[in-house]
Amino acid sequence: MCTGYRSRIGNNHSCSSTARARGAFSHRRSPFLMRPLRRRCRRRVHVRFLVAGAGFGQQHLEWLGRCAADVRVLGYHSNRARAEELAARYGIGTVTTDVVGAIADGGVDAAVISSPPDTHEELAAAALDSGLAVITDKPLAHDVAAAARLAGHPSAQRAAVVFQWRINPALRELRRLLQAGEFGEVHHVELTFHHDFLAGPETAFPWRHRREHAGAGALADQGVHLFDVLRWIAPGDWQVTGARTAVACKERRGPTGPVRCETEDVADVWLADAGDRHARVFVSRIAAGRRCFQVIVQAARAVLVVEASPDDGSARLLVSTLGTAGPVVTAFPAHDMNPYPAILDRLSEVDGQHAGLIAGFDDALVAQQLLHQALAHDER
Repeated sequence: MCTGYRSRIGNNHSCSSTARARGAFSHRRSPFLMRPLRRRCRRRVHVRFLVAGAGFGQQHLEWLGRCAADVRVLGYHSNRARAEELAARYGIGTVTTDVVGAIADGGVDAAVISSPPDTHEELAAAALDSGLAVITDKPLAHDVAAAARLAGHPSAQRAAVVFQWRINPALRELRRLLQAGEFGEVHHVELTFHHDFLAGPETAFPWRHRREHAGAGALADQGVHLFDVLRWIAPGDWQVTGARTAVACKERRGPTGPVRCETEDVADVWLADAGDRHARVFVSRIAAGRRCFQVIVQAARAVLVVEASPDDGSARLLVSTLGTAGPVVTAFPAHDMNPYPAILDRLSEVDGQHAGLIAGFDDALVAQQLLHQALAHDER
């Protein structure tokens, strides 16, 4: 189910490239934040959080709020007014630019790192050195060397990376069906992620267009999600065999002037594993009017398709087999893909119903290595 279609059980609409165009967003509210509260965590876990990052950090604050989590500190880089507005909205007592100092103060138990990728290693390592649990946004770091150092940290077992598509019910059901094996061997997986947050000539995120800060473009924004889902639903020693990327705009209009653009806006990546299975990953952050997350699995006795909305998490699972008149379609309603119930269960050492839903630094390192391989194979 893609943007432009209302989610409802039994909806037979498919993905459409003619969905209504949307402009690039800056600090507007995430689509996840626009919906009424659907669920709360089952228990309050007394973990004191620091959140670093006042951009996508808002999504983490919303997720944490649904778990009644105790967020004590909000770190920011330059926009104090925005940080103070978020702190007032979510009841946070302290805003600061000195995140490392706030970690060292000992007033928090866990750090959420949602700042740009080139800050992840310093902040995550400081938090792990101080005995904190760490949750980072993807990608794990801005390059594979930094990601490897984080994954090799002695306390990395207390760390997680937010690959929230693992939480999506349609993808969880797809994984369950493939693990059950009733459709036979998997031959090919195609994963695509279209979004339009950079479809125009403007950008609210200058850092996203510089390799030194972001590490990559659409592959870091969306591609690592697909690499992780591929390994999660079809485990194997996946390696990149080829890739092509494109930069849509060499220069964009930023908040304070022109922004020179280095990172890719579109990427097409081919992979294979030792079992002679093949996969394709395609990402675009300039897909005007189109927002869709899709996975197509070609198995020996079936084709399984998940179409999901990045806006609200609603999805459809279609299963086609030989001898049937049409696919069996299961519709899944909107879902916020909140990773914190599972994260808080882990921090509380509770045996919850979340096995396999939270990615560790080791998982994120493999996704980063595949990103690195794709850039190395880029033929442009």
